[in-house]
Amino acid sequence: MSLAQSLERRIEQLVEGIGSKVFRGRLHPVEVAIRIVREAELSMTQSGVGPVVPNQFTVSVNPSDLGEDAADTVVRLNAVVSEAAAERGWRLEGPPTVTLLADPQVGPGSIVVESEVRPGGLDAWGHLVDAGGTQRVPITKNRSLVGRSRRADVMVVEDSVSRAHALIWFDTGGVWVQDLASSNGTRVNGSPITGATSLGDADVVSFGTARFNFRRA
Repeated sequence: MSLAQSLERRIEQLVEGIGSKVFRGRLHPVEVAIRIVREAELSMTQSGVGPVVPNQFTVSVNPSDLGEDAADTVVRLNAVVSEAAAERGWRLEGPPTVTLLADPQVGPGSIVVESEVRPGGLDAWGHLVDAGGTQRVPITKNRSLVGRSRRADVMVVEDSVSRAHALIWFDTGGVWVQDLASSNGTRVNGSPITGATSLGDADVVSFGTARFNFRRA
């Protein structure tokens, strides 16, 4: 299993400078980061909105392989998870959290990664702003379901909006919106859409008769 070159280069940049104070012996920070991303891939599940990956990771290494300055390392490894999710269009149910654990049962030079999905609050990566600017609906989860249902990630209380109306997400190719066979359709800048359609900053997106300007956070 191999990572895309662009993602691997970005991972190298994110963990650059961690050095030998944190990981000793045969362990390299890039190797640890890539193992976390691969664990996310292996643990991926499919939901109604697409691929969901874990956001909580416990990385166990032998005590002889774990040094100091773990706090900064954890922040960088958290960023690795966020970057991989953005690159691949994965959905995270909560903020990424990596925990480093010294475990004598793990052999020197080895890594054991365990993961789980743990829901939690996420910062908005975009907003839907109504024409009057009075309603500003945050989009927090990638691969967000837009609809009238209370279970929707982005709830739009409008009779013309279906319970599960559309999907909106981002990946390295940009931001996308797709209609989910809704009763009244989805439009971008006035044009009806069928498949995945690019959505740019300040574009007008309509779910039924509910019209919004899309804004990146």
